[in-house]
Amino acid sequence: MALTFGKNEKLVSRKRIDTLFQGGKVLKKFPLLLKYNSTSDNPGVRIAVSVPKRKVKSAAKRNRIKRQIREAYRLNKSSLLETAAKKELDLALFLIYNGEEKTDFKKIQEKLVLILRELEEKL
Repeated sequence: MALTFGKNEKLVSRKRIDTLFQGGKVLKKFPLLLKYNSTSDNPGVRIAVSVPKRKVKSAAKRNRIKRQIREAYRLNKSSLLETAAKKELDLALFLIYNGEEKTDFKKIQEKLVLILRELEEKL
């Protein structure tokens, strides 16, 4: 499995994001919060990442945190993709960073792995 993060893996549909926030489930591992929703329409996993301006004022820092989260996801997504493919699920994920300012990549990756494992167990 290629460790890429292509356009087809990004959650961009406004309609899908709205349904995710209206009826999605939540997992929390500080400083990350994951909203997710699953259907059985079109098997695959799509993800969006957000860093609120209220928490991190500087745009450069927000962008860096988003890049770190996407990179951590890219490196650790394989087991989630396999689980979704086996169960033929269409997952929509929305990761929100709730920490203050920036943290190191190791901490973000560690928490993201914990969230993805918990998500796999719940599926």
